[in-house]
Amino acid sequence: MTTQKQRATVVDPSSGSPTCEIVTIGTELLLGQIMDTNTTYLAQELGRAGVTVRFRTAVGDHLEEIIEVLRSAFKRCDMVITTGGLGPTLDDLTREAVARAAGVELEFKQNLMEEIEKTFRRYGYQMPENNRRQAFVPAGSQAISNPVGTAPVFIMEVNGKPVACLPGVPSELKFLLRTEIIPWLGQRFNLSGHRLTYRVIKIVGVGESKVDQLIGDLILPGENPEVGLLASQGEIKIRIAARAGGEQEAQALIDPIDKKVRSRLGSRVFGYDKDTLEGVVDSLLAKKGLFLSIFETFTGGLAAEKLHRLVSSQVSESIVIPDEGHIVQWLGYSNMAKGDETAMAIARKLRKQEFSGVGLAILGFPKEREGSYRVKGFAAVAGEGIERIYSWEMGGDLNTLRQRGAVIGLNTLRLSLLETSNV
Repeated sequence: MTTQKQRATVVDPSSGSPTCEIVTIGTELLLGQIMDTNTTYLAQELGRAGVTVRFRTAVGDHLEEIIEVLRSAFKRCDMVITTGGLGPTLDDLTREAVARAAGVELEFKQNLMEEIEKTFRRYGYQMPENNRRQAFVPAGSQAISNPVGTAPVFIMEVNGKPVACLPGVPSELKFLLRTEIIPWLGQRFNLSGHRLTYRVIKIVGVGESKVDQLIGDLILPGENPEVGLLASQGEIKIRIAARAGGEQEAQALIDPIDKKVRSRLGSRVFGYDKDTLEGVVDSLLAKKGLFLSIFETFTGGLAAEKLHRLVSSQVSESIVIPDEGHIVQWLGYSNMAKGDETAMAIARKLRKQEFSGVGLAILGFPKEREGSYRVKGFAAVAGEGIERIYSWEMGGDLNTLRQRGAVIGLNTLRLSLLETSNV
């Protein structure tokens, strides 16, 4: 990396960490031809380093539009990170766009040219003439060699604000961000006191609005730690993020908020960070020395599939019977009983199966109405010392009903296992 003396910008802790806009460049992103994983990775790593990502912008391969986006980004953030547009073709316009936004010319770097040629020779190829374009960088920029690709990258100051231009190839971007850009930004902005640590509390069995009622007073933007909610199908994540000089200091800030959240949400909390509901359920079964027999209708075996994905699954048997007639036959009944009674009868029969200590039945029959579906669902658990039944009603497309039904069934089992020492 070409070195150049830079005066560190010290960000006042009271004003928060430096802000950043991520600009992804490439028409293929706007057409949906590729999935943008780079922005997610950049946001995570920059956050951990102490940088607050305020905006994420995608722009196509049009020079004037890229320049416009860059100028806007410089106005509203302390720094800009770009990805893509550093290749050798005519539609790779990042170099020219940054130069125009900075009001400088492109200049040829012989040392970059030699590095590109060397890279091609290493792989047994002669460098095509159009790769010469990659040896041009904006005047006054710091060129950074790319040992894992052919596209050199660069950093430069535009009106006192840095822009770092990275390749769009994910493996190259990750390597250069880790080895070059993050260390450089750490010095440039004196980030030692702004590193981000976060803890994710995972909850299930309650809606986002109810969670907001229970912990809304803790969700105060701009506070340290800062609490945020992220809802997905059947699960809500509560993120507690703290900025501090080190891990221990950050955890000390997070712990009191964590304690308040758990005290208010109780058994709705099922895990942290990388925990999954099925993983927690499987661990509870293993801890109690139990194997599970599971019966599903409209969920199509999804709950069992989630458990089977685990390295060590406690599922001994899984059955999928989607229609009422075959369920009656399987139970040995003459006709179908009420939904809750049928679900519990199935769970009781399952727990009596060989190698099974607990039975879980997820029962329901979606009915189509005006292009949508609605289901009255039942989840029943039967084991030694406990019987638990839960019912719900919901609408949506079939996939949503399956996903949420599987989550409800697994959560009903989790709560049953937590309530008794005998099951």
